[in-house]
Amino acid sequence: MTDTETTTVVVRELLDPTPDQLVVLQRYATASRCCFNFAFGLKHAAQQRWARGRDRLIAQGMEPAGAAKAAPKAAMPSQFDLQRIFLAVRDRPLIGPRLEGQGPQYRYTWWKGVNATVCQQAFRDADTAWANWLSARRRGTTVGYPRPKRAGRCRDSFRMTSVRLVSSDLRHVRIGGEKDPQGQRAFTVRLHRPAYRLARLLARGGQAKMVTIARDGHRWFAAFSVRIPAPASARPSRRQVQNGTVGVDLGVEVFAATSSPLVLGEDKTQLIANPRHLDNARRALTKWQRRMARRHVKGRPAHAQSQGWQEAREKVARLHGLVAAHRASTQHLLTKRLVTQYAHIAIEDLHVKNMTKSARGTTETPGKNVAAKAGLNRAMLDVGFGEIRRQIEYKARLYGARVTAVDPAYTSQTCHQCGQVDRKSRRTRSLFHCTDAGTPPTPTSAPPSTSKTAPRTHPAEGSCRWPPGISGPVRRLNTVGEQAQSIARRHHADRPSVVSCAASSEEIWSSRAVHWARSWS
Repeated sequence: MTDTETTTVVVRELLDPTPDQLVVLQRYATASRCCFNFAFGLKHAAQQRWARGRDRLIAQGMEPAGAAKAAPKAAMPSQFDLQRIFLAVRDRPLIGPRLEGQGPQYRYTWWKGVNATVCQQAFRDADTAWANWLSARRRGTTVGYPRPKRAGRCRDSFRMTSVRLVSSDLRHVRIGGEKDPQGQRAFTVRLHRPAYRLARLLARGGQAKMVTIARDGHRWFAAFSVRIPAPASARPSRRQVQNGTVGVDLGVEVFAATSSPLVLGEDKTQLIANPRHLDNARRALTKWQRRMARRHVKGRPAHAQSQGWQEAREKVARLHGLVAAHRASTQHLLTKRLVTQYAHIAIEDLHVKNMTKSARGTTETPGKNVAAKAGLNRAMLDVGFGEIRRQIEYKARLYGARVTAVDPAYTSQTCHQCGQVDRKSRRTRSLFHCTDAGTPPTPTSAPPSTSKTAPRTHPAEGSCRWPPGISGPVRRLNTVGEQAQSIARRHHADRPSVVSCAASSEEIWSSRAVHWARSWS
């Protein structure tokens, strides 16, 4: 199978290792981290040699751009160069005097008892990190300089090719060992549950090319990268076509608001409450993080801290792992329901990185309300705006749905019924009252302008019709609902006649999603 005829599916299985196997897995992860740091040291030294030559030219009066091109090139070791260097120096003893009766001491002892593939993949990861940094500098984007992996700070993980599913019971995976008879032998780890999905993919001709084994909290997972034949282009189901387009607005007060009802279990809802997974674990996290701070001895590395500190750290890691698992479960539930129930999904084109920037400012111009902004950033990251969009986009391809990212400009000021854009309609954060209420609007197929340079004017008073009995400002819990209705409106060029600006609380909650969904259909 060629690359154009295949696609890669990742299947994540939860491991259930014994205490002895946990020691082996940790040793493999430590070897992977140390090999990456070995490669980082050589690559960083080559980068510094080039930087010193550039700085000398700049000191002589040359422009920085010209100095960067004229500086003597420093050979950057590749993955295969790193492997040859490591094989040449790993068995060399340390030079220096030894105590009487003391044997030779070695600097690199972590590679013993570890499959060679673990080190090879770590060297490849170092190559990838440097390539990402260099390519980002050429493109003008921001990617940080590669950093070494610190024990106790980085994620414990390693990658191997010699991991296979035991097909006899589908409850075990076999992890390869060393070729040396005196080294680590291959061993079998039990799975938490049968790997039925992985077995189905392998039975259909899939090939498990690479397996990443990593620790999340107190649990170890094996992620199988399975290459399968590329399926035919998926087509939307009859139910998806009938339901049409849905606009989705993500928020903090409400997890998600949709322009049309979403079936979750036996209920239909347009408003999905925010489970606030991080806030639910905040009390326990605070307790154990304070214990970590009290038991920490300044100046000692993580492996030299006390047993009490290690216990507190394990508790914190376990809690963060549980929060991440609960958050992922909620995100997958929402995204799966959206792509299987609608043929077209409209979402906001949010720049999450800019939205979650700190407000602390600088020393010269300190920021305001820094603690409040930090709490808002934490709440937005807990919802996971970017992760939800990523899941919707890749799942939409599997179920034949289409995804449109809508510019969110002015949607919080747009009436979801008449398309009126006026900042005065947003009385407060919780109140929205269309300033254009009265007679029916003139039908038009053109969506309202959302340009950032669009003038904030509105038609004559009285062009948006309100239903009998509704007048004055309408209570809104937050801007999420208005955004949902606005999204749906941009998706419907041939929209039905306008009935009201806000006929019910659910319509108000989902107003932005409706606006997005209408304007892009």
